[in-house]
Amino acid sequence: MALEFKKITFLKIYTGEDVMLDDRPLYKAVIEEARRLGLAGGTVLKGIEGYATKLRGVGRAINYFVSGNANYPIIVEIVDNRENIDKILPWLEKNVHNGLVLLEESEYLVTDYTRKREAERAAFLAQQHED
Repeated sequence: MALEFKKITFLKIYTGEDVMLDDRPLYKAVIEEARRLGLAGGTVLKGIEGYATKLRGVGRAINYFVSGNANYPIIVEIVDNRENIDKILPWLEKNVHNGLVLLEESEYLVTDYTRKREAERAAFLAQQHED
């Protein structure tokens, strides 16, 4: 059996853990918006070290010797097809003031698991349109 690959788009947002959007961390707001739009999946990764050319976020003053770095880097990764990723881009353009937004095209290996998940997602989306 020949291996099957499909195209996928990665959306990556680099920011800091203390970058806020209104009253919540930016990374949480991004994930909430992606979920609201029905994007396929997202992950938030917390870095152990990082830097930027300027201070990100509010620059909380926490004693480094007691608590460590007060502004760890955060990477939000969201995956879906390009058409669906495009739905969140205007929201990101409006709301990401302290961060870097990247798009990356790739391919993923289709496995039994991904076939099952795609079928479940298609059924879920069909149900959403009926309601």
